[in-house]
Amino acid sequence: MGLFRHPHLVRGLVHTSKGNFAIDRGLVNVPDEVGEAYGWLRLEPEDDRDRPRQSVASPSPTRGEAMPLAL
Repeated sequence: MGLFRHPHLVRGLVHTSKGNFAIDRGLVNVPDEVGEAYGWLRLEPEDDRDRPRQSVASPSPTRGEAMPLAL
């Protein structure tokens, strides 16, 4: 089982010949052969560590101030 990024769905279910799998935040845990057959981007465990995390205690922007988006 691998963690793959679905190309356009963020939440829901994906139905495959190997079963149904839940999608959450665009990520889906499917067998490697399913993710590779559909051409989905495989996420490696080290990919998750490199991604900056937003702190819960981060200050919220004041009114009229823009907040940068984390990609």
